[in-house]
Amino acid sequence: MPMGMGKTEAALVAVEQLAQKTKRRGMFFGLPTQATSNGIFTRVKDWLEHTSGGRSIRLIHGKAQLNEEFSNLPKSRNIHGEDGLGVNEWFAGRKLSILDDFTVGTIDQILLCALKQKHLMLRHLGLSNKIVVIDEAHAYDSYMNVYLHQALRWLGAYKVPVVILSATLPINKRNELLKFYMAGAGYKFKKVSKPEGFETNEAYPLLTYNDGQSIKQFSDFEKDYGRDYTIIRKNRDESEDIIKLIDENTPDGGIVGIIVNTVKKAQELFLKCIDEYGEEVVELLHSSFIATDRYRKEKQLLNTIGKKCKRPDFKIIIGTQVIEQSLDIDFDFLITDLAPMDLILQRMGRLHRHAQTKRPDNLKKPKVYVLNCDNYDFDKASTYVYPAYFLFRTEYFLPEKINLPNDISHLVQLVYSDKDLELDDELKMKYENCRRAKDKLVEEKKSKAEAYCIDKPLISSISTDKNLSDWIKNSNHVAEASDIKAYAQVRDSTDTIEVIALKSCEGGYEFFDKKGVLNSSDNKTAMEIAKRTIKLPNSVYYSKGKYLIDQVIEELEKYYLKNFASWNEQLWLKNNLAIVFDKKNEFRILDKILVYDPKYGLIVKKEDENERI
Repeated sequence: MPMGMGKTEAALVAVEQLAQKTKRRGMFFGLPTQATSNGIFTRVKDWLEHTSGGRSIRLIHGKAQLNEEFSNLPKSRNIHGEDGLGVNEWFAGRKLSILDDFTVGTIDQILLCALKQKHLMLRHLGLSNKIVVIDEAHAYDSYMNVYLHQALRWLGAYKVPVVILSATLPINKRNELLKFYMAGAGYKFKKVSKPEGFETNEAYPLLTYNDGQSIKQFSDFEKDYGRDYTIIRKNRDESEDIIKLIDENTPDGGIVGIIVNTVKKAQELFLKCIDEYGEEVVELLHSSFIATDRYRKEKQLLNTIGKKCKRPDFKIIIGTQVIEQSLDIDFDFLITDLAPMDLILQRMGRLHRHAQTKRPDNLKKPKVYVLNCDNYDFDKASTYVYPAYFLFRTEYFLPEKINLPNDISHLVQLVYSDKDLELDDELKMKYENCRRAKDKLVEEKKSKAEAYCIDKPLISSISTDKNLSDWIKNSNHVAEASDIKAYAQVRDSTDTIEVIALKSCEGGYEFFDKKGVLNSSDNKTAMEIAKRTIKLPNSVYYSKGKYLIDQVIEELEKYYLKNFASWNEQLWLKNNLAIVFDKKNEFRILDKILVYDPKYGLIVKKEDENERI
């Protein structure tokens, strides 16, 4: 279903119907990030407030307490619940939170069901009596999909109804999700009944579902004629002059959205733009902010260019991928780095998003500038984020006009299909090299993930006379992951490793955003300290071509033991790695200098060169 066209509401209607039919009493709604989880939590909360009886709701991710709507809900310790909507404190804590009735959180809660890990049975128990909703299904890579596919197989074995949502899901990915779920339910995918054109149906929107051992599809929705978006490609040289591009398009003001693929590039553009336009009109949002700073920035964005807001005359919003997923904000025109087709379409979903918004005359028709999109001369940093193979196919198939929502499915299927490209010999060689590199990367990711993934159910149907240890084949005890490492394990991304970030002061340490020495033995203070986390980017772990994550972790653990041994007595802080920036806002680790600024976020420099990387 198209971006901004009611996928969430449709999913909640499906949850109500499936709960009634299957006699289930809860729901888990999973999304790719904490930001998207926060956004959906509000809508799920509003939905539950219109239902009768007592309801317990819970937001499940590492920064849930930062969410004011969640933290301000009434608390209860009655396991049977009370009238109205609230938070049942009996289910507080990492192990028990998934057992609560209505839960919203990151997709990790689903992925962890397939990870060899202690207390696995609690996760299975927590999901076995719920309806499961998985949103933004296109956002999970080949590594994460190993865990997602196995989790779906187990959910199928439990007969748990699963609703999967995406505005840009390739056909082959959709079919894989169906195949693993139905395999868990005991059906052989090759033998199940499928509708005509199942492998090629590009209808949009499209509802695909299994009814027992039959797969059915429905596409007879009211026709949406959509809106045409003009696509303008910029070569490498043209892409360098962002200021010129902004000036040409905003003689009468407007809200400019700039989405790039790396934090470093976002920070560099932010500095250029504030030099040209001043700090008051430029905003920056990316993943390398302390969580409290990022949450404040997200809230400020929603209050500035969200739905029914009083919009400023002129504003420039610069960000990375965190902007493209489920933030309900509205740009007047968009500048984006070249990215895989589905992600460009997601970014376009933030352009002219709200029909009632008043816009400058020259920006009444939506247009998108795509940077570094000429002659397959890709921005090198982007190829570290996305396989060059998908950038190649996206540039090849990217048209001059895109109609949203009607062109979404066709364009996504073109990029993720095996359709041949007509290229000259030189480009064909470059393309084939990109394809081989992508295939190798996918296989490496799958192989790595499978080492820590639980096996499929050993019986065709789950029954009450077996326990979970009978169903899970897991003789590789060495592979069992601890709670601390589990979340990083299912993401295959070093930037999911977080540290608490504090600042040195006279007599100890303090927050960046609030002065005063902190007493970590105080429970409320400890809770606030635990909120100040930041993700360390990949550049921290690389030195002279070597990947040094183990050495970095070892250094951080030594630093923890030396400076934060007392945290072992504090529930909120125990086992959380932390760093204290000096009075210049710097922290040194191995050959890197980390510099933090609340305006720009985290910057990484090489110590011997004092040069940012």
